[in-house]
Amino acid sequence: MVRLTEQQVNQYNTFGFIVVHGLFEPLAGSMIDHYMKMRTEGPKPGDTGGTMDDPDDPNHEFPRMINMHDWDQSTEYWATASELIHIAGELIGDKPVLCQTMLYFKPPGGRGQALHQDQQYITTDPLIGVWVALDKSDQSVGQMIVIPKSHQYGLLEVEPADTSISFTNVQSVIPQDAEQVGLDMEPGDVLFFDGKMIHGSYRNSTTDRWRRSFICHYIGENSQNFVAPQGKHVSHVADQSLL
Repeated sequence: MVRLTEQQVNQYNTFGFIVVHGLFEPLAGSMIDHYMKMRTEGPKPGDTGGTMDDPDDPNHEFPRMINMHDWDQSTEYWATASELIHIAGELIGDKPVLCQTMLYFKPPGGRGQALHQDQQYITTDPLIGVWVALDKSDQSVGQMIVIPKSHQYGLLEVEPADTSISFTNVQSVIPQDAEQVGLDMEPGDVLFFDGKMIHGSYRNSTTDRWRRSFICHYIGENSQNFVAPQGKHVSHVADQSLL
């Protein structure tokens, strides 16, 4: 059982995220094989390649999967792995309850996702995101971008996003002094991040590399739902049918 150090817990509380290196490294290859095979089987519930104003986006050929744990035993097994559950519980101070899973393929040339806060989608507090790198992730493939300490801003306003670079059409209104930091990650590295931390990614600019990732969201057993103030939820931006 992996246990966090006091320094790691403090880093999460201060900066809104931590990366635990190699936590899923033994599983990354088999997870890629599993989801690539699943993708060849055809459409799944909730698939989306993003907005259709970029019909040539490779994400349309390899759309994001969502809530696979509802119908795929392997996903349920990985999403409830003790390594993830234990660390998530340490960080939110409560028993974690799985509320969402996703698989992003991000093939060569695929758009990224505009910077956002997860609680602008999932209105429950506390909420923690877990992002498992299945491929090597760096700037060229559109690595995960975070804004350290942005969980301290509270819930931000939303606005339309630039869909020439984002497969979603909504983003957070980013404070002017915010510093974007790219996270280099190896296959099996796991990012844990606060539901209010701003994060996202840019386009995969390579012609031959993928940036596949497995994502889980957990709430606490005692988490509370809330109503987002007007202008602070993705549904408050027009034409959410494109998401």
